[in-house]
Amino acid sequence: MNGKLSRSQRKAIEEGKLVETINALDLDTFAAQLCNTDTISKAENDLKEKTAIDLEVVLLSAYALKTECKDVLEACFSLIQESSANDYKTSEMKWSPASKRKEMVLPDMKYLVLRERASPEGPSSKEHTAGIGVYGFVSFMITYEDGYEVIYVYEIHLDRDLRGQGVGTLLMQMVENIGRRAQVEKCMLTVFKANQNASKWYKHCGYVVDEFSPGPRVFRNGTVKEPTYLILSKSLKDASNSPASEAA
Repeated sequence: MNGKLSRSQRKAIEEGKLVETINALDLDTFAAQLCNTDTISKAENDLKEKTAIDLEVVLLSAYALKTECKDVLEACFSLIQESSANDYKTSEMKWSPASKRKEMVLPDMKYLVLRERASPEGPSSKEHTAGIGVYGFVSFMITYEDGYEVIYVYEIHLDRDLRGQGVGTLLMQMVENIGRRAQVEKCMLTVFKANQNASKWYKHCGYVVDEFSPGPRVFRNGTVKEPTYLILSKSLKDASNSPASEAA
């Protein structure tokens, strides 16, 4: 986290509250404490085997994207717009580029960005992302949700060239492992009902409809309106989801 802590944040840290303590860490300390470098190195090797592209996984803060890596921020926004803008437009959330950009740089947001490793032979082959070679990303935050300490996945998007190769699963596993190391209760996310492929994929990854996912709204005239999205979650406290799974 960058910037001055509020009085309430300082008090929460003094009381040893998990979320506030983690979000007060600088990025290097966050990485050292919560990111398993062996797991990331293995993931990078797996990515190279799956995609034949030399990709690196880069941990970035929202502050870095907003100040030093604006080109990466724009590349991530382009992936969101390409993948999800239509789903937003047909939902009660609606699509607002300005609102999405604001959400992307919330103070405690973190990113794992898939970027083509810099080569001395020349620039990245990904010309449509300004030559910076961004092939995908997942954004997440350690936060509170309905009274639980959770790691919440805000976005996960991949370039078309990488879809269907198990790359998204690797990204989700890395986020879940961060959550386990942080000792939060569960990993949560929002998915549009219209995106049936994503819903099936999350189910395959072990996610279920969370108890706090919104139900249908019944109006006075008897009309029932179903929500256009679901909140999914996966427990990170189960024995089957223990930190030992990092070595799998």
